[in-house]
Amino acid sequence: MQWSNQVWIKPVFKVLVLFSPLLFIIGFYRNISFLFLLGLFILFFYGATLLQFNSAAQDLHVDPVRQVYRLFPGDSDAFSVKLLHKGFWPSFRGEIFLTHKNIISSIETDDSALSKGRIEVKRPFAIYRKTAYTQIIPFVALKRGTTRISNVTLHIHDPLQTSGQSLTFRELFPTEIIVYPKPLPVHRIEHLFFQGTGEASRPFALFENASLPAGNRDYTYGDSFHKLHWKATARTGTLQTKVFEKTVVYHWTFVYTIQPDHKDTRTADEIEKEVSYLAFMCQFAAEKGIPFEVYINFKVPGPLGMYHVPTDSGTQHLSRVLEGLARIDRSNVTVKPQYMWTKINRNFAGKVPFVILLGHIPSDADTVFITKKWIQAGGRLFYISHSDPEAFLMPYRAQEVATC
Repeated sequence: MQWSNQVWIKPVFKVLVLFSPLLFIIGFYRNISFLFLLGLFILFFYGATLLQFNSAAQDLHVDPVRQVYRLFPGDSDAFSVKLLHKGFWPSFRGEIFLTHKNIISSIETDDSALSKGRIEVKRPFAIYRKTAYTQIIPFVALKRGTTRISNVTLHIHDPLQTSGQSLTFRELFPTEIIVYPKPLPVHRIEHLFFQGTGEASRPFALFENASLPAGNRDYTYGDSFHKLHWKATARTGTLQTKVFEKTVVYHWTFVYTIQPDHKDTRTADEIEKEVSYLAFMCQFAAEKGIPFEVYINFKVPGPLGMYHVPTDSGTQHLSRVLEGLARIDRSNVTVKPQYMWTKINRNFAGKVPFVILLGHIPSDADTVFITKKWIQAGGRLFYISHSDPEAFLMPYRAQEVATC
């Protein structure tokens, strides 16, 4: 059974039901037709009401078709609640109640606000035997976030309004609404796409690919010890250094670090802006065809133990990232920033792309060592500096000189 069933009877009708057998007996033995028929009617009506309520719990079903809506703030759409009547009872009438978070608002105005940022929607319904009823509820997206339609409840009354029934849907209602963050512009991000001098624009960096050896050359001061070619050294009698093919790193990495509530003095509005800046840069990368990945230090199931969208490009990749950003909440359980930095360092595996940092940037010795290692490996590090109402892409360290 899909429903949790609760029946209530008005006190006046309870009294009538209790005394109806007495009225029936008095009317029968005293030959008083009115009392006899009244007692019979009350008993019949009470039995029919219980039969109706039992039929409703057994024969009404919610259509299990999954609905997912993805919007930006200000967009409008409509979700539906579809009921199926598979029984014999002629009809059921009453109201549909449901709740959702206040990230959306119904276009109609008869909804009521509840505690903890939830809104209750109430709509009348009538469904007939062997038919389906669909209630369309138009809404407008207000702010970033996600919400499921929950607490779906049917209130059904008997024809004389003497009793009622509450059917609460037990399962997870198959409708989810995802509101993406509104992108806010980050100035100078376009300069990261065109790094270089003159007309030879270079929207990515060159690195050595250790899997593609190209020969060897004489050792020069400053060459890494692990690059020494010992066989060539033994053969020539002089130190030789391995030479590798150059590879193009066409890849941006966004790292967003959120601190727990008890450490974070920033307001919720500031966090919302940072999420919007990240959404803008991901959208910019997708439009320019730049592969990118995203790291955020809140816990999710998986091998990394934190949120990570691997490198890819295109509209589907962008949609996946935006959905992840929509799910960010200050109540998310976070991992330590140092843990995230260590995991990212392992994933880079010798080739460091352009790294763009948002939010909190750790200043402990281990993190500083890792960032210096990235810079020495040829990576470019930037961070987002923002103050109301603008944000700018800035070089992370003095070693980083961006043509911004």
